[in-house]
Amino acid sequence: MRATLIAIVLLGAVLSAQAPSLPPLNDAFQRAIGSLKLEGAGLTVANADALLHRDLHGNVAADTEMPIASASKWLAVATILTLVDEGKLDLDLPVARYLPEFDRDDKRRLTLRQCLACTGGVAPRLQGSMRGMDMNKFAAAAAETGIREQAGSTFRYSGVSFQIAAVAAVRVSGKNWHELFGERIAAPLGMTRTRFGTLLPVGGEAGTAALPWVAGGAVSTLDDYTRFLRMLVGKGSYDGKRVLAEATVAAMFRDQVPQMVEVHPIGFEAEKVRYGLGTWIESLPAGGPRVSDPGAFGFTPWIDLDIGIGGVFAVRDRVGRVLANLRGLQDAVRTVGRSPSVAGTEEAISLRHDGRDRRYLLHVPPLTAQQGQLGMPLMVALHGGGGHAEQFRDGSGLVKACQRAGMAVAFVDGTGPLRGKLLTWNSGGIAVYAAEHDVDDVGFLRAVVHDVQRRIAIDPSRVFATGHSNGGMMCHRLAREAADVFAGIAVVSGAMNYTAKDSDSPIAVLLIHGSADEHVRYDGGTPRASIGRAGERTDASVQQAIDYYVERNELRGYPEHKQDGKVRVDDYAVSKTGRQAAPLRVITLEGGGHAWPGGERSRALTDAPFPFDAAAAIATFFAGYSPMPRPAAAPR
Repeated sequence: MRATLIAIVLLGAVLSAQAPSLPPLNDAFQRAIGSLKLEGAGLTVANADALLHRDLHGNVAADTEMPIASASKWLAVATILTLVDEGKLDLDLPVARYLPEFDRDDKRRLTLRQCLACTGGVAPRLQGSMRGMDMNKFAAAAAETGIREQAGSTFRYSGVSFQIAAVAAVRVSGKNWHELFGERIAAPLGMTRTRFGTLLPVGGEAGTAALPWVAGGAVSTLDDYTRFLRMLVGKGSYDGKRVLAEATVAAMFRDQVPQMVEVHPIGFEAEKVRYGLGTWIESLPAGGPRVSDPGAFGFTPWIDLDIGIGGVFAVRDRVGRVLANLRGLQDAVRTVGRSPSVAGTEEAISLRHDGRDRRYLLHVPPLTAQQGQLGMPLMVALHGGGGHAEQFRDGSGLVKACQRAGMAVAFVDGTGPLRGKLLTWNSGGIAVYAAEHDVDDVGFLRAVVHDVQRRIAIDPSRVFATGHSNGGMMCHRLAREAADVFAGIAVVSGAMNYTAKDSDSPIAVLLIHGSADEHVRYDGGTPRASIGRAGERTDASVQQAIDYYVERNELRGYPEHKQDGKVRVDDYAVSKTGRQAAPLRVITLEGGGHAWPGGERSRALTDAPFPFDAAAAIATFFAGYSPMPRPAAAPR
């Protein structure tokens, strides 16, 4: 008996340790359930990367199955949209293209988009009973039911219209709805306890119902739905798996109702509400868009899009009671989501060096993401020629990637003829402002590291630099002149043009380069496309950089090779001497151009970003590297 009690206590401690908690939300949760006098409820808060908070009360556990009513719509819409991503369905073709029953005078203009946006004039209910129906019998009955208004001229919240779209998905896929949802949404997300059941009783015969009611018949759990929510916050991606296209998720959350058509919220009160694809879109009084999908029993998922934070409130009650009291809890989640404990902090810092006023942006991850007692790693990020710190921060994805890895990141400004514009680096081998004015960028970047160390706890053995184009070239120079400070560099589309000095210190190196880069060619030489005076230079090839770092790090010259589609990865990680080696990884993007891979398209470049997350690859490479400890750096 005593052993059993000890086991229970230990198990409780493990479960408690696995459930993250944000203390301000504990209080807000208790106020909400106290006001509602609930017998059971659960709350999760999450971003794309992680579960941030979980609170449980009474008879609701993380895996308690409950009917979620209209919160089923997000699940159903996502399932249908996977077929849109594959080209098997088109939102703007008539439903009759997929369901011949709808090839009638009053329904030929009805589209799948209108079905999912509730703008098709479809009646909210069928005229007769649905007892004994399957999907095909439902389609026939829905086709016989008259359209109330002209398609596109009204907003009418209708579960029937979602069911029509679901039948189309079943027809084109050749799968029943249970198989379709299971294979496309539940399995990739690990949603083992989420299934669709009947309309009446809600959630009845879950997983086996002949007519699964997609607009409101699902059952789910707090943890299952949170996984789905994280996928939506992650713009269609969950734990590295792509479930929906990013543009598809954006369409779910975009107003799909004609501007002249009014939208009235159903089941809750709000002043400014529009409707997307199965999604209520609310403009918050203090600014920022919130999307949600509340159910009739109060089970409510929502996302504050501007801060990338979402929540799930799991309860079985009445939606009118719940939503009237949920606003305070949602506002508390929003406040905490914007706080340093979740969002981290960012500060613009001025620094005087070599007679010049310089600056950098320091982003520090939230306390929950920081690693190690010695301090967190630091990434120094260098924009491309003509860019600046804010542009690189916003377009590279490095904030998110470094935050996930528990790294601080400093986005640093180069110098140029105009304050804050057309900034460059004195990387060597390229005629830019910084080189022509002999700017001491090596000394300045040393000073940046030292300045960051004065402000926050940094592990001096894990300071890294990354850069794009001219910024990547500057990283090559740092490898030769500041290897006592920087333990590794990640170069994206940057040639190793600086060779005036050398270093024998091992340094971890990641090279990412597109084979079709016309601005900094993979094979080196004069750029075929250039901005300003770039065409006057001759760049070193990627192979020259490989040869140099292989020799410098005393690595064997034959790599471990991996190929994933058009992404080739060559790892040089085996030491010639048998001692710990600083690795070299080369990622070749076959057909890739000069734009930052996976980033936003640049106005200055004609090529589109290659579909590869360079920021995640960089953070992952350095997160797994543990160099020998080194003392704190001092400015030179």
